[in-house]
Amino acid sequence: MKKIVLLSLLLVLLYGCREGHRPGQLDLGLRAHVDNYNKAAFINRYDDPSCAIHEAHCALALLHDSLPTYHDGRLRAYNNLAFGYYMLAQHDSAQVYIDSVLYLASRLPVKTHAQNAEVEQLIAQLMQIRLLQRSCRIAESYQLLYDIEQSQVLSLQPSNYLYAYAQMEYFITSLTLNYHYRNSALASSSSTLLTPSTQQAMKQLLAKVEQSRPHLKCDYAEDMALNYAMAHCYYRLASASGGDPTILAKSYDNLARTLRILAKPDHFSIYHLANVFQLQAFIVADTDIAPQMYYDRCHDRLLLLDSLSRPLYPPDSMYLQGEYGLDMFRISTDLFFRTSDPYQHLGAVVAAAEYCLRINDLDEARRYYTMILEDDSWNDGIAPKFESMLYDGLIRMGYSDNQQDNIRWYEREIDLLGFIRENESADVMLQDRLDRAENRNRYYVMAIIITVPFLLILSVLVVLLVNRSRRLRDEKTALQEAKRQDIERIANVETCLSVLRHDVNPFLSYLQNKKLSPAMRQEVLDQLLRTFSNIKNWTNLSIPSGKQFQSSAFSLDEVFENVGASCVRLDHDVDLIFYPSNLYILGDRQLTEILLRNLVNNALQHTRQGKVTVFAEAYDADPRFVHIEVADTGSGMDEETLENLFRPDKKVNADPDPQASHGTGFGLILCKYIIKRHDDNTLRGCRIWAESQPGVGSTFHCILARGDNKQQSPPAWRK
Repeated sequence: MKKIVLLSLLLVLLYGCREGHRPGQLDLGLRAHVDNYNKAAFINRYDDPSCAIHEAHCALALLHDSLPTYHDGRLRAYNNLAFGYYMLAQHDSAQVYIDSVLYLASRLPVKTHAQNAEVEQLIAQLMQIRLLQRSCRIAESYQLLYDIEQSQVLSLQPSNYLYAYAQMEYFITSLTLNYHYRNSALASSSSTLLTPSTQQAMKQLLAKVEQSRPHLKCDYAEDMALNYAMAHCYYRLASASGGDPTILAKSYDNLARTLRILAKPDHFSIYHLANVFQLQAFIVADTDIAPQMYYDRCHDRLLLLDSLSRPLYPPDSMYLQGEYGLDMFRISTDLFFRTSDPYQHLGAVVAAAEYCLRINDLDEARRYYTMILEDDSWNDGIAPKFESMLYDGLIRMGYSDNQQDNIRWYEREIDLLGFIRENESADVMLQDRLDRAENRNRYYVMAIIITVPFLLILSVLVVLLVNRSRRLRDEKTALQEAKRQDIERIANVETCLSVLRHDVNPFLSYLQNKKLSPAMRQEVLDQLLRTFSNIKNWTNLSIPSGKQFQSSAFSLDEVFENVGASCVRLDHDVDLIFYPSNLYILGDRQLTEILLRNLVNNALQHTRQGKVTVFAEAYDADPRFVHIEVADTGSGMDEETLENLFRPDKKVNADPDPQASHGTGFGLILCKYIIKRHDDNTLRGCRIWAESQPGVGSTFHCILARGDNKQQSPPAWRK
C-alpha cells in the first residue's frame, strides 16, 4: 500500500513538473538533444541516408513530446528528412517534408523564436528544385530558382552555417541545372553539346562561385558536392571549347580538392569518391578531349586518384582490365551501387553501358544492362532522361530477342522522350520570355536616361500646375460646401413643412373639437408642445449656424435621472423604470437627453398599461460601444410601420387604437438624426433600430460610443 501511495505521489510530482516548468535549463538541455539528433542526421545525409532519417525522426519525436514550440529544430528535422528521402530516391516522401517546411515556415508569426525559418524555407525550395530537375521539369526548376534570386534572401550573408549551406546548395543547384539539364549532355560521355547561351551562363555562374567561395563555410561533405559541381561545369566547358587545357585544368583542380578531403580518414565518403571516378571516366571517354593533353596537364591529380583507389581496387581487381576509361566506369558504378540511391544506380549503369556500346564492348554493356534490370530499387519515373537512355541502349544493342520486350521498351522510350521534349520546350519558352523582359528593361533604362533633362523641365511645370490645381480645388470645395448648405436648408424646410402637415395640423383640428374631454385636450396640447420642441431642436441642429456637436464623456445614470424627471405619464397604470448603469457615454450630452426623452415619451404615449423600461449595458459585439434599450408593453407596430418609422417622407400611425387621435413620427426622425451626428463625430458604428410585435409592445435600440475603457460586467438583473 505504501509503495502505491509513493508511486502515485511521484507521478503527480512528475506531471506537475512537466506542466508547470518554465523555459530554463531543462528546455536548453532538451534543445541540445534535438540539435544533436539533427546534427547527426546532417552529417550522415550522403553516406548513410537511412541513419540520417532515423536521427531526424528521433529529433521530431523529442520535439513532439517535450518541445512543441522549438520551431527551428522542427524545420531542421523536416529538411533533414527531405534530403534523406531524396538520397534514397523516395521522392514522394521527400516532397511531403519539403511541403511541411514551406507550410510551417509560412505560417509562423513574425515575432517568433524561429530565427532560421526564412533560410530553412529557402533550403526546402532548393530541395524542391532538385526534385523537379530529376523529373526533367526544367522550366519549373528555373522559375523557382529565379524567384529565389529575386527574393534576395541569400544576400543577407549572416554568420550562420545554415546560410552558408543554403548558398552552397544554391550554387550546386544552379550549376547542375546548367551542365546537366539545360543541354544534351545527359549522362553520356559522348554527348556534350552546350548552347552558346548556356556556356555564357555557366561562365558567369562559375565566376560568381569562385568569388564567393572563400566566404562559404559549411561542412566537408558540402565542399565536396560543390567541388564536383564546379568540376563538371569546367569539364563541359572544356569539351564544348574543343578541349581547352586551361579550363580542363580547373576541372581537375576541383577534383583534387575533393581528393584531398577524401584522403582524411574521418572525411572519407563512398558517394563523393564515386562522383570523382565517374567524372574522370567522362573526361577519358570524351572524344573532344585529346587523351595525351589531360595526362600531361593532370598527372599529379591522377596519382592522387590512383592512391585513393589502390586500397579499394588492387591491380589484380576485376575492375581493372587495362582499358582506362572502362576501368573508371567500372569503379564508379561499383561505388554507386554501394550507396542507397537508386537514381545514381540507374545513372551510373546508363553512362557505363553507353561507353561500352561506343567502344563496341557488347558483353560488358549487356552486363551493365542486366545489372540494372535485375535491380528492384529503381522504378518508372525516377529519372526520365536516364530511363529513356536505358531503353534506347537496350534496343540498339539488341538486348532481348523477345519482340514484346522491344515493343514495350520502344513505347516507353517514346513516351519519355515526348515528356522530356515538352519540358525542354517549356524551358525554351521561359528563357525567351525572360530574355525579352530583360531586353525591355534595358530599353526602359536607356529611355529613362534620355528623358532625364525633359523630366526636370516637366517637374517645374508640374509644380506650377499643382499650385494652380490646389487653388482651383479649394475654390471648388468652397462652392460645393455652399451648395451643400443650400441643399440642406431646403431639405430642412421641406422636413419641417412635412411635419406641420402630418403632425401639427391634426392636433389643431382636435383642439377645435368642443366635445374633446379635458384630459384628452391636455394630452393633445402636450403632444403638440413636444412636436414644436422637436422642430425647434431639429432646426437648431440641422442649420450650419445652429448648435455644434459638443463631445464629452458623461454618466448615463445622470442622463436617466434628467430624462425621468422631464417625462409625464398621463396613464398612471404605466410604470416608468430606469435601471441603474455605471456606464459612460462619449458624445453630446444634450443631444443624448433629447434622444432618450423622445424615445421614452414615444413609449409612454403608446402604452396604456404595463411598463416602460430603460436600461443600458456594454455592447456584446463590440465593448467600445454602449447598448441602450427602451422597451414598452404598448400596442406595438406592424412590419410596414417599422419600415417607415424613421422616414420623414412617410406618415405613420404606430397606435392601432382607433380612439388614438394623434400622429407620430417626427420625434423618431429627430432621434435618427441625433444618432447620425454621433456616428459622424465619435466612433463609427452608432445606430438605432426598433423591434415590435402588434399587441405585445415595442423595443427601441441605440448603439452609442462608450466613454471609458473599463470592461463593465452586465447588471445583475440581466444575468
